[in-house]
Amino acid sequence: MKKLYSISIFFILFASISFAQSATDKFKFSGLMFGDYYYNVNNVDGNQENLNGFQFRRIYFTADIAVAESFDARFRTETDQSANSNTSGGKLGVMIKDAYLKWKGIFSGSDMIFGLSPTPAFDISENAWGYRSLEKTIMDLNGIVSSRDLGVDLKGKITDAGTINYWVKIGNNASNGPETDKYKRYYALVQLKPVDGFQATIYYDYGAKADVTDAFDKTSKPNNAYVAALFLNYQMKTDFAIGFEGFTRSIQNGYKTTGALMDQKTMGLSFWAWVSLADNFRLVARYDSYDPNTDVDNDKTTLLLAGLDFKAAKNVSIIPNVEIFTPEKVTNTNGSSASSNLQARVTFAFTF
Repeated sequence: MKKLYSISIFFILFASISFAQSATDKFKFSGLMFGDYYYNVNNVDGNQENLNGFQFRRIYFTADIAVAESFDARFRTETDQSANSNTSGGKLGVMIKDAYLKWKGIFSGSDMIFGLSPTPAFDISENAWGYRSLEKTIMDLNGIVSSRDLGVDLKGKITDAGTINYWVKIGNNASNGPETDKYKRYYALVQLKPVDGFQATIYYDYGAKADVTDAFDKTSKPNNAYVAALFLNYQMKTDFAIGFEGFTRSIQNGYKTTGALMDQKTMGLSFWAWVSLADNFRLVARYDSYDPNTDVDNDKTTLLLAGLDFKAAKNVSIIPNVEIFTPEKVTNTNGSSASSNLQARVTFAFTF
């Protein structure tokens, strides 16, 4: 009896080890967290001045799954402390960030993706910027294009060497939410990598929308949106990197004046750089200029960011930094006399 019991235990352990090995081959778990201690030194809203505290601004938990030989899947959750993510009780909430299936090599050099996945707009530029822990890229920050959309993607190489790549997508244009109308968004991007260290992307999208009625002349007019963007980046290994991102957006009949509706034109420019001061220290800086409507005066904003990245370990950064947001036209409230929003932070970021 004792011998039979020992044999049974052996087979259970063997099966458990085999299952664990099989699961390891099929599943890869990873994550990202960043947050900070912040202090509002100045703010155009007097109620926000001197506000300080600890916060998590992003938590990812990701499962990458080997479904079959030619099929991979990703499921990612996101948590942060923004109003959109919090629960009804005001506590940290969880939402689905990614949920997609990838058909690898659907034809030579190309993959197809179906589901909730990144949009082409700034996925490449965000990876090159490398400091999402400090701030979103300019189109993401100003809500020009969502980082996610539910639809179908096709992406891959145009040249065998990968010096010219492409990415096209058709999506609901509803971000992480459900579709509520018949209109879609069409995305296209070309990536150029002609020499080591340098890359450029040319991006364009068309977002179809329902017509709007102009109250001035009572006629129905198109309300579609167009976005074009250019990204340039050069990186010298781990020594330094510089980048530029610029975009323009046009919304047909999206601007209401005293007369008939007019097209609303938006522009933005972003310049950033980082340089290694030592093996575990980097100096990071960025400047953004954003104009939500080029036909309106005094509505521009600028953003200035600077920080010192201390790499405490390979996947751990501690970054003292400061961010200054300055509107061209300042509207002070609640007794403030500040001309800009100045926030000092110590940001903690790590991956696993």
